[in-house]
Amino acid sequence: MAGPLSGVRVLDFTVFQQGPQATLVMADMGADVVKLEPPTFGDLGRFLQIHDGVSAYHLAHNRGKRSVTVNLKAEAGVEIVRRLVPGADVFVHNFRPGVMERLGLGYDSVRELNERIIYAHASGWGARGPKATHPAFDIAAQARAGLMSMTGEEDGPPLPAGVAIADYIGAMNLAMAVIAALYARERTGVGQKVETSLFGSQIAAQAWELQTYILGRRRRKSGRGHAYLPTIWRVFQTADGWAVVGGVGDDRWPAFCAAVGMPELEHDERFGNGLARANNLAELYALLDDRFTSKTTAEWIAVLEAHDMICAPVQDYEQLLADPQALENEYILEREHPIGGRVAVVGFPWRFSETPAEAAPAAPELGQHTEEVLLEAGLSWEEITALRERGAI
Repeated sequence: MAGPLSGVRVLDFTVFQQGPQATLVMADMGADVVKLEPPTFGDLGRFLQIHDGVSAYHLAHNRGKRSVTVNLKAEAGVEIVRRLVPGADVFVHNFRPGVMERLGLGYDSVRELNERIIYAHASGWGARGPKATHPAFDIAAQARAGLMSMTGEEDGPPLPAGVAIADYIGAMNLAMAVIAALYARERTGVGQKVETSLFGSQIAAQAWELQTYILGRRRRKSGRGHAYLPTIWRVFQTADGWAVVGGVGDDRWPAFCAAVGMPELEHDERFGNGLARANNLAELYALLDDRFTSKTTAEWIAVLEAHDMICAPVQDYEQLLADPQALENEYILEREHPIGGRVAVVGFPWRFSETPAEAAPAAPELGQHTEEVLLEAGLSWEEITALRERGAI
């Protein structure tokens, strides 16, 4: 059965991660995503993390798309895009503001060719303001948006997240905006332009923490927990690794004391209720830090889960790839790759009962589908040959 976006055609001009991850979501949901790339090198993400001939970066963000080479610096290349626009539903790019406009492919120009088009632009800093035309990558957005100032220990330096979280959150916001615009078009018949940015997505991702600061709370780094949670919410070192416990309110406090083998804490006046624990959290953590080193991570998880605590082991990637919870939900799954053979790929975190999505096994070779897509657009073999001779594809 076809996915929920089956029948949707996406023209994808995005590069690196924020944009390609967003269009990957659309491809996994069944959209026909046509990735338009410069000849010769294509999206430079193709050259990152290459192992046994396969780029992990490119595979992660471009599975299931079709690749067409087109030279946007040539007028004939721009004309190819104009031929493709009428048959498309979505037009996506993540170039700096002004780039597509200078090429004659800004929203107004594209809309003249297809008034129902959903024109999506993912930028670094947003389409307006003094930094609008400046370049940006994930780490810059984490820094300027304040996220790095909240990460790490109180007396340590600001730290970025260990993964490209700004790119990923920006991608999810872009995909959500496009899908919402497609839904609105079904009701109104009208296309529109949607915009997201790395910077704006990082600010929105901190809505709770930032709003708390706005209303007068002092900013504190999160350390091994969370700056604004007045309850046990912490990473604990165990005898052989690390484990987390979160959300121990008054209802769970007696069971938690029993689980850690410290029943005397239940009625200790310093910790007897939520307010007391919040006021004496540093003292409580000192006791618990010492206690948690007495058992292995697996032993702690077993006893905490037996007492219905919210807990988890801190796993590395090797452990995650063998985690039955991840495997049974197909968050990690295996596919047959044309170059890499049987490989594990990252799945998706959603499911549809009636229009199931499908994780594609591979990302396209550069230009693999150029002739195929141009023939679908009505070009003849003679025209395609002439375009290739002119350097347009």
